[in-house]
Formats: sequence, structure tokens, C-alpha cells
Amino acid sequence: MRTTLSYVSAVIDSVMKDSRKQYTTRFGVRNLAMACVIVTCFFVGAVIAEENAYDITLALSYPAGDKSAPQPTCLYVDSHTGDIFVTDASNSRIAIYDSQRRYNFEFSTRDRVSSPRQVAVDSQGRIFVLGDTRQHTLAVFDYNGEFLNYVDLMADGNRVEPEGFGLDSKDNLYILKTLPARVFAYNSNGELQREFPILLEADEETQAAQVIGTFSIIGDEMILPMPIIGQVARVGLDGKLIRIFGVPGGGPTELSFPAACARTVSGEFAVLDKHRHLILFFSAEGVFLREVGGAGMVEGWFFHPTSLVCCSDGTLLVGQMYKNRIQSVIFRNAPVVSGS
Repeated sequence: MRTTLSYVSAVIDSVMKDSRKQYTTRFGVRNLAMACVIVTCFFVGAVIAEENAYDITLALSYPAGDKSAPQPTCLYVDSHTGDIFVTDASNSRIAIYDSQRRYNFEFSTRDRVSSPRQVAVDSQGRIFVLGDTRQHTLAVFDYNGEFLNYVDLMADGNRVEPEGFGLDSKDNLYILKTLPARVFAYNSNGELQREFPILLEADEETQAAQVIGTFSIIGDEMILPMPIIGQVARVGLDGKLIRIFGVPGGGPTELSFPAACARTVSGEFAVLDKHRHLILFFSAEGVFLREVGGAGMVEGWFFHPTSLVCCSDGTLLVGQMYKNRIQSVIFRNAPVVSGS
């Protein structure tokens, strides 16, 4: 049984600090009113904690056993089918699980693209793979893992080499470049439609961010985790900044090294912090809500996790290189998602 108790601890700690400043009444009881507040906060916090009760368990079992299981370099959920893709850069392969998290099949990318580090699937079932293609931008496979073709994305006569990429609902490709942060948008045929700078509304430190976590497109916006500065940016597909959220730091409620971000079925934003070994949840307005997980090398805990996705039924999946482990995070009192 695990629950989110950080809210309770924070409230009680704050109240206890204030209570030390109070005086003793003529009956010898230290501020009875303050004691009542503490008790009330405890019970309110306990109710909130129970509502946020969660379980972390191993997920995506592999038929050949854990020792040969795919190393989760990156996780991806196909929004059209709910299928889950595990990108294994160390072995140049991609494993696919169905929406119920059952193993389906895998295919090797070694002859076409080595060290695949990110995938995206369009409405036709074509699998776009970003990795080392030597002379091309992306490799494309069909839904059976058969190679189709390479995509050479060009801009100003030069091949674009992405730091990350994603597909929108119309199968347009968005390619991220940094230094400075810039996005190139292509149609499904690989033709450049437009290019535009992003994060111009942010401060100089944010604009100069050299390292971006897992770049992704969720709905009609781009998500950019910025590990070095401890924040996450939401940018519209038109290039306009929607919001930057997160407080840099290494303590509770703070972001130390945000590596990935996913939007939950309830509209919250879940941010995976690699160095704090947990997930922090924020509202759409960027307000911190709670955090779950923690450091540990056994099942039920995380150890430097790097990948995060939200499945169609609301389950969160977290991948880490250590022991090739993928774990699910399920909130016990979460509403049932229709169609899952």
C-alpha cells in the first residue's frame, strides 16, 4: 500500500513551526486551537492521500525473459491504436505491445538505422524512426516492421539533423533543432512548409538551453522538457509559447532534471525527473499538484528513469536503463476511461 503523503507532511511541518511561536495558556496547554488545526490538517491530508493512492509495478513483460528484454531508450504510444513502442538503441530494435500491454512483436532496424532513439506513427501506420542513418534524416517502416524508405528533410539546401521530432494529427512532421531553438515543419511527403524560432518569449537562459529531453507533440502543442534549467515548456504548433512551468531545484515540488513529459487523461502534465527518480504532476496552469515514486533499485521504485508515456487507459509507463525495466503507475481511484 502506497499513498501520496507529501501534502500531509508539508502542512503539518508548516503548522508545527508556527506552533513553536505560540504561548502556553493558563491551563498549561500549548495553543489548543493550533492543535486542532494540526489534527484537522492531518485528516484532510489523509483523505487527499487516499484519493491519490497509487501502485508501481513491472510492466511490458518480455517472452525471452528480463535479461534480453528491450532497453527502453524511449517509449511511445500510437494515438490511433493505443499500441506501445519500446525503442531499444543498444540493440537496434523496436518492440511493440498492444493497448493491453501484451507483447506483440519486434523488428530490427540495424540494416537501415542504428541506435534508434525515437519513433512516431502516422495515421497510415507508418513508423518513423530517428537514429543514426548516416546519410538520411529518418527511416520509415510499415506496421509489420518492413522497411519502406528514407526521408531526407532539407532546409536551405542542407539536411536537417533533428534533436527530436513528432507528428501532429494531420501527419505533419515537426523537427526540433537547438542553438537557437527552432522548429521545421514538413508535410507527409517531406516537403518543408515553414520554419520558425521558438521560446523567443522566454529569458536568455531558456532560449540558450542546449539540452532538450524527449521532444513530443501532444494534441496541438509541442512539449519541451529542459533538463539543465529544470523546467518544461509548452509551445503551440504555431510557435507561440503557451507556458513554462516548474521550479528548478532538488527538493520536494522542484524539478532537478526533467527528462520527459506526458499529458494524463485528466489533463494534468506528468513530468519525469531523472535525478529525483520520480514523477511530478502539474495542472494545465502549471501549478504543482503532487509527486509519486522515489529512488530505489527494486520493483516499485525508480532508478534514473528517462522515458514516460501515458497509455490510452490512463496508465503511466516509466522506462529506465537499469535492468531494462519498464514500470506502470496506476492510481487506484482514477476514473475508468471509456473504451479502454
